[in-house]
Amino acid sequence: MSTYQSGGLGSLTIPRPSSVDVSLRWGDVDSYGHVNNCEIVRIIEEARMRWLMSAGVFEGETAVVASHEIGYLRPLHYSLEPVSVEVWTSNIKRSSFEFNFQILDASKRVSVKAVSRMVMFDLAKQESYLIGPALRDHLSGFAGERL
Repeated sequence: MSTYQSGGLGSLTIPRPSSVDVSLRWGDVDSYGHVNNCEIVRIIEEARMRWLMSAGVFEGETAVVASHEIGYLRPLHYSLEPVSVEVWTSNIKRSSFEFNFQILDASKRVSVKAVSRMVMFDLAKQESYLIGPALRDHLSGFAGERL
């Protein structure tokens, strides 16, 4: 969380998105010379899992993707430098939440915006379950507006 001074309004606490670096692979590039749309899903998956696993609150949890919404704003070209993926959460419900992603190209311009709806899911029982307190606290700490 970061505190910003806003003219006349005092201090506001606004969560800042986390940034996750994801390396591109030469094989991600298609015949049009940019990263293929299927690989964009892999990039947001990698960013999502690194974000979840790095916090230490996802151990023993299972969340499945219920939906993806992806907007391609400009081509993402191969680079030796990893792309930066900004990650934050939104719409945290009883058993589901959303991840919001912005993939920044080498020039730090937004190339892709995406939202993934996640549902906590018990694989043995084949049913959803409630988000636990530790995970809910972590998700809430990075909650912001939905893209």
